[in-house]
Amino acid sequence: MKKVLSLSLVLAVLLLIAGCAKPPEAEMTAANGAIESARAAEAETYSPQSFKMAMDTLNAAKAANAEADGKFALFRSYTKAKNLFMSAQTLGQQAMTDAQAEKERVKTQVMDMLAQAAAQLASADSALAKAPVGKGNKADIELIKNDLAAIKTALADAQNDNTAGKYAVAKTKVDGVMKRTAAIQQEIANAAGSKNKPKAAAAMKPGKPAPKKPAPKK
Repeated sequence: MKKVLSLSLVLAVLLLIAGCAKPPEAEMTAANGAIESARAAEAETYSPQSFKMAMDTLNAAKAANAEADGKFALFRSYTKAKNLFMSAQTLGQQAMTDAQAEKERVKTQVMDMLAQAAAQLASADSALAKAPVGKGNKADIELIKNDLAAIKTALADAQNDNTAGKYAVAKTKVDGVMKRTAAIQQEIANAAGSKNKPKAAAAMKPGKPAPKKPAPKK
């Protein structure tokens, strides 16, 4: 009789333990919410490493949760999954904070870059207007004008992205504008210096034979 009671007591305890081993649904919901908040803050763009760590932890928590689901009820434990979900929540919140800070930094940087790019383009326009035009550089000057028009369009595109809050995209575009403008400024300087530079074919006077090369010594 005592053995039966002892066995019944053991079974009751085991069933009680099994009943307490419930999936960490609250922790799972909180972790998923933190990840979605980080994604909404564009953490994938502005704090990719923090976001990846949070996602990796969330995936590990889901795997641990699934592993526990697959075990026999008496041996099921969600402790590992619960702890991982809690870590994923914390990391997701950190990723969101990192993204918000980095986004503000990039926003300020882009504003400065846009001002610099506009100043560079104005300088290039001024240099082009002052550049002398002659037979040796007329075609080059026209090409430079077309290139400058394209760069201005690219700058306007970057400004639109900045206004829309797409700071990372705007930064990439305005960086390209600044590099292209610097190259154009050098082209303008080169074109200005080649205004009256005669072409090789025109350098020879009509009717004047080319100088003969000295005969090689025997």
